[in-house]
Amino acid sequence: SSLDIIIDTIEKIMSYRDEIDSKEDAIDKQHDLPVYHRIQYVLNDFISHINQFNNEKKKSFYSITLIFLQFDKTLAPLVGKLLIKIAQNKEDIEDGLKILEENLSKNYFERILTELSSFIKKTDSCPFIQFLNVDEKLNLVEWFIKEKNRSLLFLDLLINDIFKQSGVNREQCQNLLRYLRQSKNLFIKEQTMTYCISWEDAEINNDDQMSVSDQSSDSDMS
Repeated sequence: SSLDIIIDTIEKIMSYRDEIDSKEDAIDKQHDLPVYHRIQYVLNDFISHINQFNNEKKKSFYSITLIFLQFDKTLAPLVGKLLIKIAQNKEDIEDGLKILEENLSKNYFERILTELSSFIKKTDSCPFIQFLNVDEKLNLVEWFIKEKNRSLLFLDLLINDIFKQSGVNREQCQNLLRYLRQSKNLFIKEQTMTYCISWEDAEINNDDQMSVSDQSSDSDMS
């Protein structure tokens, strides 16, 4: 099948990488060799064109993502983007996150979630999320935060999109914010403790005022 051909091509590129590096490096002492970027190019092409495939073909890419991770775990940021783009429901997202979690160290996994948080809120990153209304988005994010402990991935979407929607359930937002402020993850706690909701047409208690500062993911995430 076409998928088998793709997998075979990818595996050949990966298997010859070190050999090509060894031979070319011995000749001209270059260290930034194109061979180290070929897999990234392939992954970026997948990410750019994945929406051209039907849902059934998208599912077949799960097997490819695992091949990438097993070959080189530093491909995780790109693999994560691909997993998000092929997701068709919340369970698909969670399954993709489990693939990352099972193959990465805890600290690196959390770093990847933080990097992906700005990606998942883009309009073309996860089509099924963009079709949800604001209440459905809020319920989705609350499920991931409370049931699956994926706050790092959805914090940006929550703060920079959902909280700013005029029709959002404000009481639910405030309760979720209070929940996040109790997080043991210091990065999440820092972000939510310094955030102010700007609902201009309603009075908000000082305790519930939330300014998002675009802080670096280098903050303590322990």
